[in-house]
Amino acid sequence: MTVLINSLDIDGFRALADLKIDGLGRVNLVTGKNNSGKSTLLEAIRILATGGALRTLYEILNYREELGSNNEADRTYLPTDLAPFCSLFTGFPDLGSSKHGFSIAAKGTLPASMSRMSANINWFIRKTDPDRQGFAYELMGSDLFDDVDGFPALDLDIAGRKRIVPLDRLQRRFPIRPESDANPVPCVYLDPFSSRSTSQMGVLWDAIALRDVEQEIVKALKVVSDDIQAVSVIGGDERSPRARTAIAKSNRYTSPVPLRSFGDGVNRLFGIILSLCNAGNGVLLVDEIENGLHYSVQTDIFRTIFRLAKDLNVQVFATSHSWDCVRAFQEAASESPEDGVLVRLSRKDDQVIPTLFTEQELKIVTRDQIEVR
Repeated sequence: MTVLINSLDIDGFRALADLKIDGLGRVNLVTGKNNSGKSTLLEAIRILATGGALRTLYEILNYREELGSNNEADRTYLPTDLAPFCSLFTGFPDLGSSKHGFSIAAKGTLPASMSRMSANINWFIRKTDPDRQGFAYELMGSDLFDDVDGFPALDLDIAGRKRIVPLDRLQRRFPIRPESDANPVPCVYLDPFSSRSTSQMGVLWDAIALRDVEQEIVKALKVVSDDIQAVSVIGGDERSPRARTAIAKSNRYTSPVPLRSFGDGVNRLFGIILSLCNAGNGVLLVDEIENGLHYSVQTDIFRTIFRLAKDLNVQVFATSHSWDCVRAFQEAASESPEDGVLVRLSRKDDQVIPTLFTEQELKIVTRDQIEVR
């Protein structure tokens, strides 16, 4: 089996001071206690798979409220503040011991142009280039008496391509659109709460509407509510003043009703399968995949994920700390040999240690109720 990311090497990114994982599968479930680095692992993959995109960095920092207030007008960071950058590095908030840099690398079929990257904080000055009618960033010298205003910036190296990102560029709000739009390898991320507002799913729906995969979404929703016959997303344009809303046709009602009416489970599943269908030939990242899903339907949901991941050529990374979710994952993985891998992250002092369980080992884990969460 060939996957985009077969192994990962992460150094200095948040809590992952030195993490190496080999033998990843097509569908990977990451478990571990709170603060063991599960969400951080997804962030690292997301940054790598999107080529260190500014919008990805902005969304990661903004989601964790590390850029300050969600209201841009209320943010108090100055161009010389290091705090938003340093939260990405091992050692934060103790800036004195922070490495102020991280690197992420992967092996697999991920294109060489995006298989490795590094980021450091350096100080730069902005110089005008009159010949090109533009400007360039120049690394600031060590002369403390140089009468030049410098500023800190992320110094990115993406497979040998340099990019300088001043802090003020990371504080801009980026338009909502699938991360897959601008990437050679599609990458779709779903946080634990995305599906609570179906309007957030509108942009993903537009990307697959009227395509064959639309029927896969209906088929998946029937796992939770078998009366659903069709779904769509309406509103949000000049013809309709209402916010974008997911609606469903059901044999229980005479007319379409909001998908919200079917409860959190249906809406969470809608977000997962819709995201999976948008990630064809790429990567899907789902944080706390079991949120809102009753244990009794999780095996069938994982069966759907395994099937679609193979059909659409998607590599899936999901996190969970639920034993029911682990057991459901094992039952589905047993029907897809070599596709499923369980990754447990555990802490020893300040080190995060990964342990991988293949399908056969996972079968023993669930049979003997071995603690892997």
